[in-house]
Amino acid sequence: MALDLSSLTLVTVLILAVSTFVLAAHWVANFSFAGLGRIAVGMGMATAGVVIFMMAAGPSKPLGILLGDLLILMGHLWFWLGIADYWKERSRRLTYLAGFIMVFAIIILVNNVMQGGTPENRAALYSFFVAVFSTGAALSVVQALGGRVGLYKGIIKRKTIGTSTIAGVFFAHAAFNVYRGIVLQSMTAPGAGGDQSALASITQIEGTLFALALTVSMIVSTAERVQADLRIQAMMDPLTHALNRRAFMTVIKTVLARSRRLSEPVSLIMMDIDKFKRINLKHGHLVGDAILRQFADGVMEGRRAQDVFCRFGGEEFVLLLPGTSEEGAELVAHRVRDAVTGYPFQYGKKDISLTVSFGVTTARGDDLLPDSILDAAYKALREAQKEGRNQIEVSGSGSVKPG
Repeated sequence: MALDLSSLTLVTVLILAVSTFVLAAHWVANFSFAGLGRIAVGMGMATAGVVIFMMAAGPSKPLGILLGDLLILMGHLWFWLGIADYWKERSRRLTYLAGFIMVFAIIILVNNVMQGGTPENRAALYSFFVAVFSTGAALSVVQALGGRVGLYKGIIKRKTIGTSTIAGVFFAHAAFNVYRGIVLQSMTAPGAGGDQSALASITQIEGTLFALALTVSMIVSTAERVQADLRIQAMMDPLTHALNRRAFMTVIKTVLARSRRLSEPVSLIMMDIDKFKRINLKHGHLVGDAILRQFADGVMEGRRAQDVFCRFGGEEFVLLLPGTSEEGAELVAHRVRDAVTGYPFQYGKKDISLTVSFGVTTARGDDLLPDSILDAAYKALREAQKEGRNQIEVSGSGSVKPG
């Protein structure tokens, strides 16, 4: 038996309601993932919009139809912002842009009602704005796919089946709404005809498939994110959020192998906070932990995207600099040392002055082996500490006195 328009409307509302419930439940179960809540709210708004549109269908209730359209449109706005939040691609500029488009859409649609515009013309405008919001959501997903995964690009090979599907779902939804808008716009031409009931049926089928596909792909994507985050956590030092030693030993092999192929130099800086045990004894381990976090944050903020930072053990840290000469690595060590000695570390009302010793080494070609480059940096670091600490020792070049 073929579905009539009222049956399709009922199916659409039920699917949207179930999708809203599933996404909301998924958001509660994974509450650390910002954006899922907004996507669930968007589903709820779209559901309410479909219900109001269905109840107000007919030429005698244009304001009800307009309200339904606006709610569905608002739901798509929340889709966009939720997607951007979910992949941490949302910025103030994007929020302002989305808000401006929404206000512009409301003005255009309300003006259409006030000017006595036809329902077809208004529906066409609504479809075009839905396409804009859907395209924005899809582009946010594409931007996330092209960005870094975790702390270091290429270290985590995260599956993106669910994420890629979400981008495809939004692009397809945008394309359909452009098509729908063009068809509706053509119906407003003098003497134009067209089967509006057939277009309405197709629209509801597409809306149902969109809700189902978005819900399923979001659940798959969230599962992928959970797995990726667990792998990232296993690679990170829990205190400083730098790579841990085990992960670093895996990464350095990849970096050195790539540098050998490209005939590039690789530099490594080993750092040790001077007399850190005294700080722990004098101020307590909470203060010591805070200093380690502040120090690591400062180094990570100043590094390049391709540089690899690791907490090697205790108060020892390692910074791997691909494609960096000895002079460049020494300059980086100077910048870190000047930043540490120039500004005291703070914990509550305490200002604690620190110094750091550095061992710097650079290798090329056949010398690009993990054990040899780490051993050279370690020996240089020990020489710097023997020379009185707060110094930079370049492997084979002698120590650099404090400036």
